[in-house]
Amino acid sequence: MSNESPMTKPDQKSVLQDRINAKMDALALWHRKIALFSVIDRLPSSRLFILIALLLGLAAGFANYQIRQAQYDVWQSKKEITFLGDTPLFSTTDASYFLNLARQYHETGDVLDFNKKRLYPYYAQQAEKEPAQDSVFDFPLFSVLIASFSENSTTESLLKTGNGLIPILGFVMALGILLAFGASGFWLEGAVAAIGAGLAPTFLMRSSIGRIDTDILNLGFFYAVLGLTIFAGRAKDWRVAIGWVIAAGLMLNLFFWWYDTSEFGWAFTVGIVWLSAVTSRSWQRPLVLSALFLLVSGLAFKSIGQSSDSSYFKDVINTGVLVFPNTFSTITELRVVPFEQILTSITDSYGLGLIGVLGLALFAVRHPVLAVVYGPASIFALANFLFGNRAIFYSAPMIWFGAAFLAVMMARFAWGYAPKALVRLRHGELSVIAVVTAMMMGGIYTVDRVQNYVPNPSFPKEVMRGFAAAKGNLPTGSVVATWWDYGYASTLFNGYNTLHDGGAQTFPVTHYVARALVAQSQQESHAIFKNLASTGLQGIIDNSATHEGVEAHITGANYDSKSPVFLVLTEQMGEWMGSISNLGMWDTKAGEAINAQYSPYGPTLFYNELLCQAGERGDAPVCDGNVFDLGVGTINGQVAIRQVTQAEDGKISVRTPLQEKGYNAIHIANLSGKGTRLLMAHNRLAQSTFHRLFHLAEVEDELFQLVYDDYPYVRIYALK
Repeated sequence: MSNESPMTKPDQKSVLQDRINAKMDALALWHRKIALFSVIDRLPSSRLFILIALLLGLAAGFANYQIRQAQYDVWQSKKEITFLGDTPLFSTTDASYFLNLARQYHETGDVLDFNKKRLYPYYAQQAEKEPAQDSVFDFPLFSVLIASFSENSTTESLLKTGNGLIPILGFVMALGILLAFGASGFWLEGAVAAIGAGLAPTFLMRSSIGRIDTDILNLGFFYAVLGLTIFAGRAKDWRVAIGWVIAAGLMLNLFFWWYDTSEFGWAFTVGIVWLSAVTSRSWQRPLVLSALFLLVSGLAFKSIGQSSDSSYFKDVINTGVLVFPNTFSTITELRVVPFEQILTSITDSYGLGLIGVLGLALFAVRHPVLAVVYGPASIFALANFLFGNRAIFYSAPMIWFGAAFLAVMMARFAWGYAPKALVRLRHGELSVIAVVTAMMMGGIYTVDRVQNYVPNPSFPKEVMRGFAAAKGNLPTGSVVATWWDYGYASTLFNGYNTLHDGGAQTFPVTHYVARALVAQSQQESHAIFKNLASTGLQGIIDNSATHEGVEAHITGANYDSKSPVFLVLTEQMGEWMGSISNLGMWDTKAGEAINAQYSPYGPTLFYNELLCQAGERGDAPVCDGNVFDLGVGTINGQVAIRQVTQAEDGKISVRTPLQEKGYNAIHIANLSGKGTRLLMAHNRLAQSTFHRLFHLAEVEDELFQLVYDDYPYVRIYALK
């Protein structure tokens, strides 16, 4: 029997902990031997250091503010392009979504009042089964901010407020990035990251003036939460760690209100667990802190992330037995770009981007524990290969931080070879590093390409004038049929129902709208639009058991005539015709594209504006270096032109049939006071409902009636 007292018996947990600590101490010692170079360590903290960091951080914030304010000043100086009367426009199609909800928050406080007008009549039918959604948290935080600062709910006031908030939010965004790197002691490098990322081409285009969208603060929130989790993980005192993790959880909760996506939250949770485990060398603290973070942030009650059923991962969308094309395939920002372009879009220079990557690699060697925490932000650009290039900007601060880290390291290395008299100067090294940092920031700020970037509005003011003209001039309950890009904007400017919009573009409705636009029968187009306005998505779903059932439903005359429908066609839709035709010329039974006859581009139909000079004969101009014989229908002597149409101010005056085997059509548009345009298109497009109604005003009177005519910008037809 042992004589050892229970009081002196070794604690097995303590022994295990001691072993763990010994192993970690040995690992840390080994790492110090191979990676501890003073020139890549943190700068020592001091009052002067804090002051310099604060000043440079504020400078980064001001630069982001000033660039966007300067853009707005340019807009105000070019009101003939960027304003509709006294109303500034916008440079993203989603802007009107937040503005519509800001108006709804202002007027009724119920989100459903706006949603009822979307994907009409599907959401209106669904809303009848739901209680009112009138909590402030039912509205996006951005919409609440716009409504709170707007004088009233007019379109002019909302757009002025939304654009006015962009420079301010740019300033706040920079502070969030600064916090993320300051949390680990790299305040000066964080200031470079804040200005570099804020003015990076990939982010500036997503946060410039008119871009009334969540992107402007997505970056700020993401890095602010990251910084708070680093503070929490590095804290040595329990109470301090809990305080920081609560702050991080509250910030993430606010982030969810701004932009609700849970993928970010799980990366932050892993960072808390990892950093607190290494710092405390215990399992209790990571468990407690991560659990508290999950509860305070609300992440514990959210999904893990994007499911495999997401539209981002699909080439086609299935509804019953029908197979529809995925609209996402036509969106530019969802296309994958090469790695070289990723770096160029972040730093405006492939070489500088590589320097940033090298700096990050050196940082990872010196600070591997922190590198794990920053890892998700560093590799976010790789999401480009899953979701397209829209996520690249999340990695911009990391690349710029890497470049700054490398620059500071080199400056400190050079300082080591300075004359001894200089080295002995108090704060000498800090002063040199501050100058290097300020020079980097100044260089980023003064890049001409950045300074001169000012976006144009998403939609020409003449187009918006057409949508605005409908306000109060259409019957109550009218439905606006147009392309999905205009959905939110239409409701903002006139308040009527729409068939689809940016938030409902992947539904089958989009295919049928596209099909109606490129249909060769106005009767078919009329039936599709009327049926969509009558039964909409639900009608498609209810009949989707068979292909024949949907066809009979969508093209039959079984629609409810109580839903007034107005078709809005624009010149801009002609520019989008490649995407529209790809989505509309599709066999929903076979799940494959329908190629246009003799077309070298398959289902893709588009307008090609010809630049022409007089040829040897009056009817044989030379266009883009090719001889177009409009008398016999040849191009460079080869049979190619099926017909030539001529229109005066958008009304057909002459149609001349030429070669039956030709698949091109030439359209000569004479515009009073604006010269003459020659458009070439595949004959399939020239016979479409869009072309005949918009460019020729060739109307089957029993189906359509022209009610608004501002050709060549907008035409609105009432469906009979």
